[in-house]
Amino acid sequence: MPHLVIEITENARLNCSPEELLDQANAALLASGQFQEPDIKSRCITLQTYRQGTEPVERAFVHGRLSILDGRDLATRQALGQAVCEVLAEAVRSGANNTPVQISVEVREMERASYAKQVIGS
Repeated sequence: MPHLVIEITENARLNCSPEELLDQANAALLASGQFQEPDIKSRCITLQTYRQGTEPVERAFVHGRLSILDGRDLATRQALGQAVCEVLAEAVRSGANNTPVQISVEVREMERASYAKQVIGS
């Protein structure tokens, strides 16, 4: 735990590769002190089919969905969301073109009582 899914519209220009973005996001999550290093799982999905709004103008977005086990207070959840948002914003800010890019992050709590996990191998 945690699981981070980053969705990026194909027209959002980043200043780094998706792998580098995941490395930066994982480092931010580790720096929070909330997670053990091998438990941080992340992936990046490029969206080829998407809509944003109703106007026929080019827009882009980057959205992070961070799923964590329940039990952390609101301030901790907010700090985690903000940390991921800052990583995403930095990746977009430096590589930005004229297309407006909305950046958002949601933090979801997963019920600890029903969460299942196994580690196979060393």
